[in-house]
Amino acid sequence: MSEQHTPTPIPDPDALVHAIPADQSLPVQEETAEVAASNFSADSSPFNDFGERRFVNKLSWFGPLNLVTILAFTIPTAAAASLFSFMYTVVLPESAANTAIGLTNVSGAMTGAIFAVLIGFLSDRTRSRLGRRNPWILTGTALSALGLLGLGAVSYSAVWAVIIFFCLFQAGLNMFYAAYTALLPDRVHSSLLGRASAYSGFGSLAGTALGSILTQLLVSVFGAENLKDGFYTLPWLMIIISIVIVIVLPGADMRKKKAIEGQGDIGEEAKSKFRIPRDRDFWLAYFGRFSIVLGIMLILQTATQILRYHYGLTVAQAAGVGAIAGLLMAGAGAVSSLLAGFISDKIGKRKPLIAVTVGLFIIGTLLLIFSKNITMYYAYTVFAALSYGSFQAIDQALMVEVLPDKEHVAQDMGMLGTTNTLTGVVAGGLGALLIAVLGYETMFLLAAVLAFVGILIFIPIRRVK
Repeated sequence: MSEQHTPTPIPDPDALVHAIPADQSLPVQEETAEVAASNFSADSSPFNDFGERRFVNKLSWFGPLNLVTILAFTIPTAAAASLFSFMYTVVLPESAANTAIGLTNVSGAMTGAIFAVLIGFLSDRTRSRLGRRNPWILTGTALSALGLLGLGAVSYSAVWAVIIFFCLFQAGLNMFYAAYTALLPDRVHSSLLGRASAYSGFGSLAGTALGSILTQLLVSVFGAENLKDGFYTLPWLMIIISIVIVIVLPGADMRKKKAIEGQGDIGEEAKSKFRIPRDRDFWLAYFGRFSIVLGIMLILQTATQILRYHYGLTVAQAAGVGAIAGLLMAGAGAVSSLLAGFISDKIGKRKPLIAVTVGLFIIGTLLLIFSKNITMYYAYTVFAALSYGSFQAIDQALMVEVLPDKEHVAQDMGMLGTTNTLTGVVAGGLGALLIAVLGYETMFLLAAVLAFVGILIFIPIRRVK
């Protein structure tokens, strides 16, 4: 796993998430798994409440489309993370580069978290000819593209200019995911959630791998000093796939009806209903996921420093290692993602499989502690890819199953999705601090401990087996 970050969203479409609600006057909910499932995705109707098509008996073309969509957004996200990090290490000394990388990641993650929550709330309440989700899908893509183009135009000695455009990119990216990930509960029957999420997981892993390979290609074409020109090549696949989504998954015309029964003015609605869910299982899933993703992000967010300074590689060498690691990641992740999603749906259980898959990440991370040989980095990549691929497939299905409220799907998914962005905030600053004060081995150990704690937090969840 080379110099990648997952801002946002690591994004997964049937596997990603976004935003908030719940009536605080209600007691903590203690629903059974069957009751929870019947809330939004277990019925067999081919259409949802707004007349939009649902996939009930089989995923048909939705699974491959989901994979391609996540791929189209993960490739530029992964490549962008590598490019700005490498550019910092080229124009700044090591300590300044570490600080700049951490500050940029923290700022971007904070921006992403805000937009994940905000757009998740607005998406459920949007009334437009294109439906609830599609306006935000298109707008988010446009902002992401502008952010990437801006990253190609600025000087990397001007750190705040880089931060501004990276924040714009993260705002648009999370705007897109906030709307797009709500399509999973909108359109997919509960019996297909694991398989739908597996497509997302595979798309995310393959996109990350291809992002590493693309970074290596851009280093070869532009050279280290002009690497920022590579940003001009990144947005176009995102733009194309967003247009395809809007065409093949049209939303219901909401102009003559309210997105949720009884809604009034959005401003007043925000004051009265923009609240935190009061649900035990929801928050166990949230903090369990937060702990696991934070462990993963500690290594992902500092991958550039690990390869450049811990292993002592040049930019070209680090990009080459990243490309090889990307190929290993794609192969191992593809197998684990598709297999885990199928097994999870087949046995109807999520928690035991999450424990096993996160355990693989812990094993891989411990390997980094005991050896600085680059071969051990490749071994870590394989273990981490096996873990990350299967975790994404199972985790996204689990998140849908713990949603407490049918009427606030995008909001609650957005709230869960902030674990991706908020862990980026923590990991960016914490990783830089750990490297400076305690060293890389201590950071690797903390990543393993956080992943293990996340497993323990998942165990008491009641609505998910």
